[in-house]
Amino acid sequence: MRSKRVIGCAIVALLVLPDPGPASANPGPPTAAEIGAAAGHVSQRQAQLGNSRKRLSAADAELARLQTQAEVLTEHYDEAVVNEQRAQAGYQVTLARLASAEQAQRSSRQRVAGLAAEEFESSGGLGAVGVGAASAMVGDTHGPDAYLSGLSLGQLLAQDGTDTLAAKQANDVVANVFRTQAHNLLAARQADLRAASYLKLAIQAAVARQQAFVRADRDAANRAAAALATAQSHEAALRAARQAALAAAAARQAAAAARQAAVAGGPSVSVEAPAWSSASGASATQGDVAANWALGQLGKPYLWGGTGPGAYDCSGLTMMAWAHAGVQLLHWTGYQWIEGPHIPLGELQRGDLVFYATDTSDPATIHHVGIYIGDGTMVDAPYTGAFVRVDSIYRPGLIGAVRPAG
Repeated sequence: MRSKRVIGCAIVALLVLPDPGPASANPGPPTAAEIGAAAGHVSQRQAQLGNSRKRLSAADAELARLQTQAEVLTEHYDEAVVNEQRAQAGYQVTLARLASAEQAQRSSRQRVAGLAAEEFESSGGLGAVGVGAASAMVGDTHGPDAYLSGLSLGQLLAQDGTDTLAAKQANDVVANVFRTQAHNLLAARQADLRAASYLKLAIQAAVARQQAFVRADRDAANRAAAALATAQSHEAALRAARQAALAAAAARQAAAAARQAAVAGGPSVSVEAPAWSSASGASATQGDVAANWALGQLGKPYLWGGTGPGAYDCSGLTMMAWAHAGVQLLHWTGYQWIEGPHIPLGELQRGDLVFYATDTSDPATIHHVGIYIGDGTMVDAPYTGAFVRVDSIYRPGLIGAVRPAG
């Protein structure tokens, strides 16, 4: 075995990039106090959203209660309408009975008047009763009934006259009963209908008013949710900016140290490469698992030192992909270059790692790694500002491929 001097993607990239200059040239990162204030603002917005949702929930519950009440009252209204219609029909029947009773009442009056005339004639006519008395009987504004009542008809009429008078009185009673019944029946049903109508209008107005409250509360909850999202986005942006600034500062320090080491002629990182047999690599099934998992990370941003789940650097992506396939790799391109047998490019299978160097004759200059997915393509996390994506493996600097040891 021989010692191989290998430098990872991050360090080599810094060595070949121009000096970013002193840290003071960049604006300072957000302070911890600023991030804390943003987090407090998020908490306030969360509380506001919680209160808005509570109000909306209460308003929805009240609306549901009013709508149920409206359904009940609407059914009562429908019942009152039907009853009023039935009462109207009963009223018409009662009117017909009243008309019949009034006709019987008029007939009774006529019979009583005829009996009175017969009695008058049989008693000697005007001479016996007197012209004044006859005039009083005929001219009485209340008719013969009132006059005969004053003369004690029981003494004036025979048995037939008594029966006729009784029938007349009965007809009077029946007519009055039907008259009263018709009036009361219609008045009561119409009152019920008016009351039901008023209740129906009142509950409909209450439902409409509550619906307006619900809409207002829902709009307020939506505004609170939007404000919370804005606050959370602001906090996340501050945290990301601070993390990026701190990472950039660390990168500048690392680059400076690397330059100093390069100028001094000291060695970079040395690793001992084990002698792998070609059969010691992981299975094709494991390779498929790693490749498929890597495809699931497309679109996530590059992050220096990132190992997910939201962002990755090149060796962090390959390490996590093979971890899902059951193979543990170290988080550095230099170590990953020696963590399995080297595979000829013509024998690549899905999941194999492909490496890139600034000098393809010197593994010490390796700076990038990707995961082969077939058809000459790979999934990789390229560089700061880019996202996990699919690239062709045939790009400058391709130095070789490794099948991680399973």
